[in-house]
Amino acid sequence: MATLSIRVPQKVFSDRVKFPYGFRKSGDFSIVEADLLSQFGHTLLALESGQLTPENDDEIHFVDFIHGQTEAGNSLEKAWQKYVRLARGKKHFYTLHSSASNQSEYDEDLSDEEFDVA
Repeated sequence: MATLSIRVPQKVFSDRVKFPYGFRKSGDFSIVEADLLSQFGHTLLALESGQLTPENDDEIHFVDFIHGQTEAGNSLEKAWQKYVRLARGKKHFYTLHSSASNQSEYDEDLSDEEFDVA
């Protein structure tokens, strides 16, 4: 990975609400992605929210990426994109059973008269 000129904050970044056991143990991120998020997360969040002004080419590119003006150009931006999708995106919940309201639609189509029930 090429060296990035994005500022490294003093604090390690974590999201205990969405990833209570950390990025590494979540199963959603590779080790490299988890390390990048932990190392640069506070700076990326501040750049995204406008609390920090970009000071170099990498930070300017990241802000352009956040605003949709360019594609993710490095592994840090790809990791941040994945983090935002997982942390802020809608969670889908799937079950193995249909609800009772859906079951009535199927019950009307089938009757015992159509089958030879012993």
